[in-house]
Amino acid sequence: MIKQKKQINSFVKRSGRLTNAQKKILNSKDNNNNFFLGEKDLNFKELFNNNNKCILDIGFGDGKLLVSTAKKFPEINFIGIEVYDSGIGNILKQISEENLENIKVSNTDAIIFLESYVESNSLHGISLFFPDPWPKKKHFKRRIINEYFLELISEKIIKNGFVTIATDWCDYSDNIIEIFDKNSNFEKINGIYLFKNRCLTKFEKRGISLGHRISELSYILK
Repeated sequence: MIKQKKQINSFVKRSGRLTNAQKKILNSKDNNNNFFLGEKDLNFKELFNNNNKCILDIGFGDGKLLVSTAKKFPEINFIGIEVYDSGIGNILKQISEENLENIKVSNTDAIIFLESYVESNSLHGISLFFPDPWPKKKHFKRRIINEYFLELISEKIIKNGFVTIATDWCDYSDNIIEIFDKNSNFEKINGIYLFKNRCLTKFEKRGISLGHRISELSYILK
């Protein structure tokens, strides 16, 4: 397995302003069952109290896409990762309002989460909708999709498990395709049924308004 030379965060955590509603929901003890920091050798069956398939969504933003997908597929479990407190507050509010039992969220760094908490061959899929493109060349090393990431997720998802990535940056899309093409563990496919007719994310809408081309790339583990 390729070793990552040094942990380089794919995000810069900024202290954004929280609304009163977000603060209230983050401080509510009622959300302890939905929000967790991560545990060694995380057991999905114990976490959700069932043996359903589990999908990991990395960087869910305001949570609207993840919540809408979980509502459509109550027979599938979803773990959402987001490092920004405002996003955590938003999705916890939505989970409470929709009374959803198939979403758990964490604000742990995605790489650390995968390395330290997720057992091998336990995820049925991973989604990344509009990860930070880090458009400046000097920041390319911060992009989450790299050779190490592919080797890492190939250990964590089951055979025929999927990876779906969407971006509105053409050079990032080209770079992602190049990285996957070099990895013999994955095979490109046309799309994932879970995300057919999905709702648009905030970043996607902004990209469209700017005239950016939306690329949605899907692969399965051979």
